Amino acid sequence: MSLEDIETRVKFVKIAYYVLYGFVLLFGFALIPFAYFYYEEDDEDVTLGQKVWAGCKYTIFLVVIVIILMVVGIVLFVVKPTEKPTTDNAKLWVKHILDSTGTESAVSFAIASMTTIGFVIWITYTSYGLAALPIGFIRGRTGYSEDTKNLQSDLESTRDKKRAIKSKYLGGKRVSKRDESTLSLLDRKEKVLSRQGERLHSQSVWLKVYAVMKPFLFVFGILFALVSVLLWGSILITSIDKAKNSYKLCSSSSACGFVMKIPEIPNPVDLVLTKSAQFFPLDYVIVALLVIYVFFATLSGVLNIGIRFLWIKLFALRRGASPPQGLLLTAVILMLAILALNIEITTLAPQYTTFGTQTYNHTWVNTNNETAWEMRPCSFDAPLHGVCTMTQISEIINRISIHTPFFGVIYFVATWIFLAFFLISILIAIFRSRKTNIESREDDSDEDEY
Repeated sequence: MSLEDIETRVKFVKIAYYVLYGFVLLFGFALIPFAYFYYEEDDEDVTLGQKVWAGCKYTIFLVVIVIILMVVGIVLFVVKPTEKPTTDNAKLWVKHILDSTGTESAVSFAIASMTTIGFVIWITYTSYGLAALPIGFIRGRTGYSEDTKNLQSDLESTRDKKRAIKSKYLGGKRVSKRDESTLSLLDRKEKVLSRQGERLHSQSVWLKVYAVMKPFLFVFGILFALVSVLLWGSILITSIDKAKNSYKLCSSSSACGFVMKIPEIPNPVDLVLTKSAQFFPLDYVIVALLVIYVFFATLSGVLNIGIRFLWIKLFALRRGASPPQGLLLTAVILMLAILALNIEITTLAPQYTTFGTQTYNHTWVNTNNETAWEMRPCSFDAPLHGVCTMTQISEIINRISIHTPFFGVIYFVATWIFLAFFLISILIAIFRSRKTNIESREDDSDEDEY
């Protein structure tokens, strides 16, 4: 393949990336917010025009925020970073990375800002999901007979309390307001427990099938736990590598946003992907499986924690009973988590996501005044033109980190917080009580009071 063909493909891939990033901005700041505020006005007395106006009114504010972010990105594009790389080849690579148009810089800055919010999702929902999903498979749910027994016990206890209160007034004595209120609550609770029992009975066949599948789910739980630990360990190794060796690109680690010239401490995921790249498309399959696993782990975190603002629970996702606003916010959460994964994948597999399996012929003069050579993996020490080609995902992320190093510092610190939260999440998932099938099928508003 000629150099012109490679450059043409690189331009095509670059355009595809920025088009997709543009769609992320469109959905994140326009379409989804419009749909959210549209459903917020969902009332019998509100006309279609009023709903549309409400959606547009609040969406315009978010669109203005995107425009401001893009303008800031264009302004920063004009200002070149003062920090210089430490080697000549690295200077050429950094110059190539920073050589972008105003449009590219505008979109990159807007995406970088969204990704900063995405790391909040990554630290909370994703870290908990990566721990809770495999542990949930290993521990399983309570069985049908145990749930039935607990329901029956609660129902009998409720009826006993009702009988005890009513026995106090057998002689025609007037019921006190306090006991009358208690009886009303117990009546409602009895109805709720009865409905729960009916729903549980209607699911008895599926629950028995689930009981048969438990051993297989246990095996999947073990496999998922190994994957989660592997991901955590690989991110930890690269984070340590960045802390120790990222200063070799610039005079300080923070000056270039903790970007490394070349990974010096190999991690398992990076090694597996780099080796499997020789057997195309095996590496693509592995990356796809990892992304799908992280996606479902984040979704598991959302289902377990609920949609919250700090300690305030906004929405709970329930099968067949999730509000439209809750589903829309879930879509935003998952989108932001994938944006954070977009950054973290370069930490997860730094060599694979930057240069893949590419190598170059490194020559030097040895102590005997002879020319020596060896094949080395591509890095910022390699010649720029016609030897190594950087992936677009790495070029975009490195541009963000080097041109605006405060983003690189934020991502680096957020990664360490994620690593710590994962360990905390394991403890929470282990000591948290097992899920019951009754809880997973709660869909009556009255049940929330109990």
